[in-house]
Amino acid sequence: MPPVRGFTLLELIIVLIISMLLITIGIPGFQTLIQNNRLTTVASSIQNQLLFARSQSVGLINYVTVCPLESNSCTNNWIKGIDVFIDADQSKTYDSGEVLLKTGDSFNANDTLVFPTSSITYTPDGQIAGSSAQFRYCSGDGKIGVHVAYSGRAKIVDVANCD
Repeated sequence: MPPVRGFTLLELIIVLIISMLLITIGIPGFQTLIQNNRLTTVASSIQNQLLFARSQSVGLINYVTVCPLESNSCTNNWIKGIDVFIDADQSKTYDSGEVLLKTGDSFNANDTLVFPTSSITYTPDGQIAGSSAQFRYCSGDGKIGVHVAYSGRAKIVDVANCD
């Protein structure tokens, strides 16, 4: 009779113990990786929306506003998403006759996205109307920012806090 091949109970228990140790050590690092990936993705998304708005303002030779729209008006609720529209009258409202260029998806509701004003308006020469400012996005312990210079250029930066 040929010998029976297979795992013994002892071999199975040893493999399970080693697997549990690897999972226990790996999960916290994986969560940090996911959080850092989300921070980078959000910062890139914000930067891309701003670069798109700047290029549209120059290309269309018109004022372009970036803000979170609720009932066709700009609000400070940036976590709901970032919308880009032509704002010829610079009213910070999406009026009839104006074109909605891009609608942004909302961000994770458990995170925080802070910006000092309710909108950014790009002038036809690509600069922003007003002064430079910074988006601050926080997810758990992770923080990242997007700085918008007066020239209209958006750059990803590190931030100290989200207050």
